Amino acid sequence: MRLTFGHNGADGHSNPVDEMDRPWEEIEPPYPGDTKKARKAWRARLRRRDKIQRIADTAAEKWRRRHQPPDAPPPPPEAPLYRPLPRPKGLGLKDTTRQSALPAPHRELAFKAGVFRSAVRILHWLRGGCLFVLGVFWDWLNGRNTVENRARRLRETFETMGITFVKIGQQLSMRLDLLPYAYTRELEKLLDKLRPFPPDEAMRMIERAAGQPLNEVLSAFDTEPIGSASVACVYQGILATGERVAIKVRRPGIGVRLAADLRALGWLLTLFELGFLAPGFTDNFIFELRMMLMEELDFIREARFDDLYRRRMRKAEHMHFVTAPKVYFAYSNDEVMVTDFVSGIWLTDILRALETKNLEAQAKLDEMNIEPVILARRIQLIARYNNFENIFFHADLHPANIVVQPGNKIVLIDFGSCGSFSRTELNSWRRFFDAQSIDDVGGMVQAALGIIEPLPPIDRDSFGKRLEAMFWNDLYAIKSKHSTWTERSTSRLWIGFLTLSREFQVPMRLNTLRMIRASMLSDTIAVRLDHDQDPYREFRYYEKGAGKRAKKRVFRRLRQLDRPRKFIGIENGIESVLKFVYQFQRTVDSLASIRIGEIIAKVDYFVSLMFKHLAWAFMTLMTATLGLWLYGWFGYRNYTNLGAVLGEVLKNGWWQIVAFTPSALVLWRLSFRLKERRPWQ
Repeated sequence: MRLTFGHNGADGHSNPVDEMDRPWEEIEPPYPGDTKKARKAWRARLRRRDKIQRIADTAAEKWRRRHQPPDAPPPPPEAPLYRPLPRPKGLGLKDTTRQSALPAPHRELAFKAGVFRSAVRILHWLRGGCLFVLGVFWDWLNGRNTVENRARRLRETFETMGITFVKIGQQLSMRLDLLPYAYTRELEKLLDKLRPFPPDEAMRMIERAAGQPLNEVLSAFDTEPIGSASVACVYQGILATGERVAIKVRRPGIGVRLAADLRALGWLLTLFELGFLAPGFTDNFIFELRMMLMEELDFIREARFDDLYRRRMRKAEHMHFVTAPKVYFAYSNDEVMVTDFVSGIWLTDILRALETKNLEAQAKLDEMNIEPVILARRIQLIARYNNFENIFFHADLHPANIVVQPGNKIVLIDFGSCGSFSRTELNSWRRFFDAQSIDDVGGMVQAALGIIEPLPPIDRDSFGKRLEAMFWNDLYAIKSKHSTWTERSTSRLWIGFLTLSREFQVPMRLNTLRMIRASMLSDTIAVRLDHDQDPYREFRYYEKGAGKRAKKRVFRRLRQLDRPRKFIGIENGIESVLKFVYQFQRTVDSLASIRIGEIIAKVDYFVSLMFKHLAWAFMTLMTATLGLWLYGWFGYRNYTNLGAVLGEVLKNGWWQIVAFTPSALVLWRLSFRLKERRPWQ
């Protein structure tokens, strides 16, 4: 039975069946110019028609079973038994168009480098290392061998080693658990304006990503990049459809160079580990460094984070002041990413205008309705929402990755470094910030220990006491009205925490370091924008809004308890309880089947065998000692000291053979007894 009537779709328009059978592109769309909504409405109409058809088919089948007699079986055919029968035709497709039913393999970005290339990189590093050592020695001769000078020379050495080490140095700048603070601060100054690669390479990569000639994709393309970083160059252009876009193109060959450097670095760290570190100490560092660098190269991953963040912020009513650029996936791949061209003021320029007290620049900010105090609060809200309510957090909230538009609107870019937490880890972080907001230093210490668990075998009490003293000092500085803005930032707290962790050799997970870095950056930006801001009070402000949103979610879930799909979970819960009862019953039955008497008998047999064996060894020891002592008593040798004689017997190989040869027999008999066997079996 097929229905031949029309019905109203999701958009409220009447849709007869003849239109339903046509492709959605050929139907007059109820939303002119909005293809996405038109296709969504068409799919809703299809699903509704299918639901109505299933209900009608079910009713027709029930009526047929009740009111129609069963069909009489057809008479047996008068045809031979062995004959060809008609086969189902299907859609008439050829086998060549048939695809595998298995899903496509997981996409993984990987680069390989040969041994020779890696060896050449080691030689280049040795040259740079020698120059670094000579420079430090020269500073020592001139009395300038300070931590700051050594950190500066390390940064300059990384710059001379090429693009790869520039990126490694940037990543090491967040590893405060491995390097002193002076080094990490200096490594943050690594150049972000590097020499661009030829634009012809970029144009070929754009054509390869779009699958079309460049003149069909773009109506304008600027061959001079607007940004040239260590991993990619950013160009601007105009699509053939008229949108102005930013095109991020990965440097050619950067993946192979990174793979060669990581392979060579693994060799060197393995040799260093053999002489100075515990086995496996550097494995986690190499793994996390490789993962961080490869994530930076994967533009598909970055584009997904960008798009997810933009969509989620659009749905969050209280976060409409922040967004991300729109990604054009049709022209993007793992080496090219095309996004909307973002216009506005870089946050670095705003901070520079405030700190240099440039009145002209501040006047322009006033004209654009950009207020630093409001920006400071919004930066804090973004960081807290990303950390606790979003499915991932932006781990690189650097001023160079934040664009401010008129009306204090914020656009985040560069989602190459993002992280996420499990529910257990998020609870530890939430407890830390809750305790911080109410000045509970003891709770902060306990939550901090939970964040870095599992802890290695360290003095937990000593670590906790020093951490508590450090948190108290930072709390006093933040609460004081006479502290400088640098002292009122929570960055000092995190720097001390990571320094203490490095001193006690407490390893940290990559996402924990990302979270700490994101918190440090957001708090520092907020305090630089508003010197009077209290980060503890700002978290209480965020928590108030988060509590209201949690209340809505709880009531929404309670209202959904009577929905039919919830009974699926109830059914699964009942099945789990029944399985637990069954497993508990089996465990009790298995315990009841244990024969205590037989176990005691086996233990008694084992003890008796061991006692007999020890008695045999003791008897042979006493016999040999007494015989040797009597031998010396009659003057044949100097064996008159009984203790010396006992020591000679214990070291004698012949006595050891005689005393412990029965051990094999004891073990043999014991094995048979444990298996409930007899020796003659």
